[in-house]
Amino acid sequence: MAKTTAPLLSFGASGSIAKTMVASKWKGRPYMRRHVIPANPNSTGQQSTRNAFSFANQAWKLGPALFTDPWDLYAKGQVLTGRNAFVGRYVNDNRGQADLSAMIFSPGAKGGIPPDSIALTPGANSINVAFTNPTPPTGWSLVAAIAACILDQDPESGTAYTIVAAQDAVTMNSVDLTGLTSAVLYDVGAWLQWTKADGTAAYSVSLLDQDTPT
Repeated sequence: MAKTTAPLLSFGASGSIAKTMVASKWKGRPYMRRHVIPANPNSTGQQSTRNAFSFANQAWKLGPALFTDPWDLYAKGQVLTGRNAFVGRYVNDNRGQADLSAMIFSPGAKGGIPPDSIALTPGANSINVAFTNPTPPTGWSLVAAIAACILDQDPESGTAYTIVAAQDAVTMNSVDLTGLTSAVLYDVGAWLQWTKADGTAAYSVSLLDQDTPT
């Protein structure tokens, strides 16, 4: 049996070791994992995971900054990126589902407080999102009310990846999502951006709803 007299990765390693362990790095940090060969790389479950991963990856690439910023702040200081956080959450929540009603638009970051409630009103190729917001804690200020939507579809095989997002940084209580397709269902997320008493930014988790533009 081999013995080590120093940390296993202190010398640096990469690739498979005797088909038992795999060494690599993630964001500059070395790690080891067991070498695994799937018994059936095309099982139904694995195909489902790959399809959901592909959908999430495309949605992220096309997503506007209003959508990606909360994920980036959520991942800050962790050994992952905003993209990794979103894709992982998407696959976990939506794989095997019939639609996107469980999609999370903002994971929340740095303790942001969510709206008390939201109300959707459909319009011509648009959806209005009305916010009822909480009283800010002492020293906090509300920066913006943000909403985003995506066409409701199969989470694993859809092709309409575009996320539409907008914000209200004036009254912080009404956001219009425009340029939508009429007579089809959209999944909508709405959240708040804050500045905390120490001057740092924070985002709330998103509240979820659905509506159909006229």
